[in-house]
Amino acid sequence: MAFAIAAAAALAGAACASARGASRPDSRPIAKDPVCQYFRELGCVDVRVDADTPRAEYNGATYYFCCEHCKELFLENPSKYLR
Repeated sequence: MAFAIAAAAALAGAACASARGASRPDSRPIAKDPVCQYFRELGCVDVRVDADTPRAEYNGATYYFCCEHCKELFLENPSKYLR
């Protein structure tokens, strides 16, 4: 019985998300996080870019990061992550 209730709740949640437009494809551009690439953290290498995405400028290029921590690591030694 508890399983049936949980399944119904999950289906209802999915229907609500769909009605809000959550099923639309994400059209934000994708960038590669150089720190995650360096450490082979494949789950967060691809970063969706928007106004809130952590970023840093280095040698005239903009680099994007999955989080502020990766940005800070990059800024400590950019050349390490750009090999």
